[in-house]
Amino acid sequence: MSTILKKILSLSIILFLAVILLKFSSPAAQADVTLPDPLNLQGKDLTEVILRILQVSLGFVGIVALLMFIIGGFEFLMSGGNQNLIKKGKDTLVWASIGIVVILLSYSILKFIFERIVNVSK
Repeated sequence: MSTILKKILSLSIILFLAVILLKFSSPAAQADVTLPDPLNLQGKDLTEVILRILQVSLGFVGIVALLMFIIGGFEFLMSGGNQNLIKKGKDTLVWASIGIVVILLSYSILKFIFERIVNVSK
């Protein structure tokens, strides 16, 4: 059996045992176990939930775009005068900038659309 399959199997067994342990533990202990709401969605309607999920996902994409911006700057600085590496760094910076603008515009457009949908349905 491969090592990856062994790791997956052992992790599955551990998770199964943890679920069994939580299921059959005392009710008082179960009452103390609360999980935080990472998206802060409690008491929200569907459009707010969708907008929050989009905001979080676009936040992750924004982090990737920022990392690409940093990588492009690093490539540009470390080019050492090589024209091909300078062009590659500049291209990465330009496309990362365009990506950041697209991310910001996409959230604004989606928010506008969802607000119009909610206003029409009311």
